[in-house]
Order: sequence, then C-alpha cells, then structure tokens
Amino acid sequence: MQKERVATEIGIGETEPGRGLNQEISLVRAGDTKWGSHFRTIVSLVNLFAEVVAILKYVKRRGLLYLTVIKKRVFFSYFKTLDFVFLLHLMLEILCIMYTLSKHLQKKDQNILEAASLVKGTQKALLVFRKDEFPQIWKNVCAFCEKHSIRIVDMSEYYVTPRKRRTNKTNQHHFEVAIFNTILDMQIQEFMDRFSEVGTELTENMAALSPCDSFSSFDKAKLLKLSVIYKNDFDDSERHNLMDNLISIITLCSMMRDFSN
Repeated sequence: MQKERVATEIGIGETEPGRGLNQEISLVRAGDTKWGSHFRTIVSLVNLFAEVVAILKYVKRRGLLYLTVIKKRVFFSYFKTLDFVFLLHLMLEILCIMYTLSKHLQKKDQNILEAASLVKGTQKALLVFRKDEFPQIWKNVCAFCEKHSIRIVDMSEYYVTPRKRRTNKTNQHHFEVAIFNTILDMQIQEFMDRFSEVGTELTENMAALSPCDSFSSFDKAKLLKLSVIYKNDFDDSERHNLMDNLISIITLCSMMRDFSN
C-alpha cells in the first residue's frame, strides 16, 4: 500500500524521489526509556499514517476477536481526530528538539563541554518553541488534516470533544493553552529538574581540569567555583591559597612530557 501511495505522490509531484528517501516499511517499536526510539516511532507513524488508517479500518470491520466492537470503533474514530493529529505533531516537534542531545548523551566518549552546551541549547530551544511556534505547528497540522481528509475546526468556535461533548472553551484555548502550553510547560519543567543549573555549572567547571590540547580548557575562575560548590572539602584558608597553587600546578604540568598530549 505504501509503495503504491509513494509512486502516486511522486507522479503528481507531492513527494521528492531520491536515494534513501521514502523507505518506511513498518512502524518502529518504541523503547521504554530512550527519547530517540520514541522519536523514530512517531516519524514512522506520520509517514505511514494513511496505511495505518487503512489497517485500522480492516480491524474495525473484521478485526481481532478480543477487541469489542465498541473498542474498535472508538480507537479508529479517535485516531482520525484533530486532537490525535495535533498531539502527534506536537510530540514529533518536542522529540525532534531533544533528539540531538539524546544521541550525544548515549555516546561512550563524552565531551563534557559539548554536552553542557547541548543541554543549554536544548533548554533554550524548548523555551523558544513554547513562546513562538504554535502558529507554525497549527499550520502543519491543518495541512496534514487536509491531506488525510480529517475535519479542521474554526479556532473561534467552542471546542467539542472527540465524544461530541460541547465545552465552554474555544478551540483556540483548547489547542494552544490546554494542550500546547501545558505539555511544553511539563516538558520544560522536567528538563530543568533533570539538568539543573547547579549540575550544568558543575559539569562546565569540571571541564577546566581537562589536560587536552596542553590544558587549553584550564580556567582558574571555574576551578575556584568548584571549591565553593564542594565547600565541605575546602576551608577558607585552603580556598584563599588555591589560586596561587593552581598557577603553580598548571605551569608544572605544562612542562611535563607526560601531559604534552
């Protein structure tokens, strides 16, 4: 089914042909913990949406015995709602922002400064996305819905739930405030809890101990900050003498052949 659809889309100019393109043949199984696996699952679901809908139609009509008729109908009807499509695209964008950092943190040879920089960059990207990107994601969702014959709502009208219950909130409020802003706030808070400012600062300061490139990362100020963070290991007198000691040690190490590389 996918092969026929891609061939048709290429024929009418909707899809670009090329080496390595249009290769999705199955949904990617999501892992339990890694951001990257969830990202790849959602990417494949977006690319194979038409085929998944066709399969769900088959399941709804003839499907699995252990699924009741009601469950099959509810599942299929929700899959083709604006709510589901919006959540699908929102999580695609969020996990796309996280993907580079996720891959970097799984590397065995970790560059501390690069990791700390990526943490800050990812946090900033989430904040910018929260502030500015709702109009663009809504535009993407509308284009996707038009392609797959899913009804698009007027943002000024009152929101009606997938179970046809009318609410006293507008569609604009539902999608932008109740979903978009709420989910982004949760993601940003979880991200900041996992990568706290103290932890990131500690990582950056520790990088000043690296002997690579003839101690090119050596920074007395950052090392002094470490003595403040580890206040139980340094008393006032030791911290006062630390600056002179650091200069002596770095000069000595720079002269030693063992540290030359």
